Amino acid sequence: MHYSRSRWPRQLRLFLIILACVGTVTLTGKFIWNQRQPVAKPMMTTTKITKSHVKPKPLAKPAPLTTIVKNPKLDHYLTQLHFSGTALIVRNHQVLLRKAYGLRNRNQHLANQLNTPYYIGSTEKALIATAILQLQTAGKLKINAPIKTYFPKFPNGQSIKLKNLLTHTSGLTGHQEVNAAITPAALLHDIEKQGVQAQPGRWHYLDSNYTVLAYLVEKLSGETLDHYLQQHIFKPAKMTTTLTYQAFAKAKQRSTGYRLTNGQYTTPSLPDLSQLYGVGNIAMTVTDMYRFDQALMTNRLITKAARKQMLTAGSASGYGMGFYADPGAYNSHGIVSGWNISNSFTHTGKTYIVLMSNIQNNISSFGLVNSHLYSLLNQAD
Repeated sequence: MHYSRSRWPRQLRLFLIILACVGTVTLTGKFIWNQRQPVAKPMMTTTKITKSHVKPKPLAKPAPLTTIVKNPKLDHYLTQLHFSGTALIVRNHQVLLRKAYGLRNRNQHLANQLNTPYYIGSTEKALIATAILQLQTAGKLKINAPIKTYFPKFPNGQSIKLKNLLTHTSGLTGHQEVNAAITPAALLHDIEKQGVQAQPGRWHYLDSNYTVLAYLVEKLSGETLDHYLQQHIFKPAKMTTTLTYQAFAKAKQRSTGYRLTNGQYTTPSLPDLSQLYGVGNIAMTVTDMYRFDQALMTNRLITKAARKQMLTAGSASGYGMGFYADPGAYNSHGIVSGWNISNSFTHTGKTYIVLMSNIQNNISSFGLVNSHLYSLLNQAD
């Protein structure tokens, strides 16, 4: 059969037009369908991370402390006194003197250094007073409450208030220190057993007042005293070189304490330092003592109101809570056999003077030394 050539092109065109229409409708329908579907989340792929063989750079160590003498008169004065230890004097946030003097170990001819720790003696009482005031702010005690509230068997416990212990006006007889290991609980028991020698109110400086307070910190916080001080005082104040007496005995940079006896340096014996629980059995550097003072004065440890309580004299002696509130400055002083510590700062927090000596008795009065140093600083202003 033969087809006419005139009909085929028309049929072909018609077929192509129909095919194009069908394709357009199909594509349009597919586009509309896709637009109505939810957008699919991209598939999560797992990339295998291979460990680098390059060792990470170690963290930079803090720059070592350097000797600073910006006021030569201060340095000359301490040198003339034959001061042996480490001194730190700060005024208006500027270190004017940071220097070590003399020997920390005379047998081995080892010099005192800026990072040498010293036993701080009774300056530890300021730490205990701080802890007690922290617990008051936390609502765990009241310094005007009778000690019987916390220790029911305490002698004259209804009349003696915590504040009497803080200001050394309790009237306690106190524990007699001996060279034997003892627990905090046994110390408290002996203090209770020794009873009282007077009614509260009269000032009588006595370690046992702060031994009781130290034990109260443990009882109310549920922590050992060492742990409490570390967490609530040393860490917030950024104190990094404070040591228990057990750690001090192993410290490479530790100082040896001396006394002058008939012109000769002797090493006095120490009692078992568990006897000085809360009142003098820790050690630190001058830097840490300064950090404690500064944290105290900038409200990082206790509130401004609590600090006012601490630094207000509780008797004619001028003693507040851990510090003497002297005219113009607050002072604390500590002696342990062979060591003599003076810590002082002005009422404004403008000036700090920390002196730590490993000769107990070659300087008769650190109070007079502080007065002269303040005088030299005032002359330089």
